[in-house]
Order: sequence, then structure tokens, then C-alpha cells
Amino acid sequence: GHGSSTSDVGAVGICNGTEVKEVEVNRQVRSALADKLGTDGATVVLVPQLESRRERVAYAEGAGAEVLISIHHNGSSDPATDYTQTFITQNRDKVLAQAVHPELVNALKLPDHGIKNDGFGMTVYGKIPSILTEAYFLTNPQGACESLDGTRIAKEVSGFYTGLNKYFSSQSSGGGKSRGNK
Repeated sequence: GHGSSTSDVGAVGICNGTEVKEVEVNRQVRSALADKLGTDGATVVLVPQLESRRERVAYAEGAGAEVLISIHHNGSSDPATDYTQTFITQNRDKVLAQAVHPELVNALKLPDHGIKNDGFGMTVYGKIPSILTEAYFLTNPQGACESLDGTRIAKEVSGFYTGLNKYFSSQSSGGGKSRGNK
């Protein structure tokens, strides 16, 4: 999520005077997750930061992606706020969210604000299951600092990895597509 323009940085947190920008954290999570999934044999499509969400979804679908994850980290005017939440739009998104969201909550050990049906981001377009995650709040000082030192990024990647494996395992055993492309 974010990064389609130089001003599109998303939430900004502060850790001991250092700015922690959402767009940078999103890219770190994306890269680490892609590496982990790739090592496991998955084909990972990294969608470029195209100008529109519709273009990003079309790119993913054109590349043969079976799911789409829009990675985000939240912000609040209350620095004490910190929880995990996932957004879906279409009914087809539910199974993916139900596999991934609990694993993010478990990995991050933050309060669970659930899976919400609310047309955000790229989840409103396309035909493949998609989710928009808000794993934690960068405006929370601990969230910002643990992003900067990589602690939360590693936990988040672990949650995504476990959740995606659960999702694709259930799809291959339930008559859905095989686990080959992610």
C-alpha cells in the first residue's frame, strides 16, 4: 500500500526521533514475505506502485495471481492505539481473510479488531480474493520502534506466511486451485 507518488507515504510514526513511514514498512514486509514464500516454491507477483488501485488489480490478475494482499500499517492521533484489523469487500474475500487475519493477530499478539467488510483499497476491484491488512499502528511508539528494528516486520511476515499456507492448503484439499501460485 501507498507509494504511488512521492507524497503518498501513509502513516508516519516516530521512534526516538526517527520517522518511520508506512510506505517503507509496507515495502519491507512485502519484500520479506516474497522472499519467504519464494524460498518455499511459491510464485510471487509483486505489483508495482501504479497510479490507480484499479491498475494494480488488473496487473495482478494479468500476471495470474490467485490472491491479492494490500499491506498497510495504520495511524491514529492517539499514540496508545495499536491493534490488528483486516478489510474485505467481496464475499470471495472472506475465506482468505479468515485464514490470514487470525495468524496476523497470533503472530503480533495485538488486540483483534476483526475482519470488516468495508470497500477499501484494491479489494473493491477484480475477481480474485483480496484483503487489505492494517497489521498494527505506526503512530504507536512501540509499533514504530519495533518496525525500525525489524521485530514486528518479522512477526507480521510469519503471520502472513502461516495464514497463506493455511489458505492454499484448504483450497487444494477442498477442490480449489493448487498452491502453486500466490
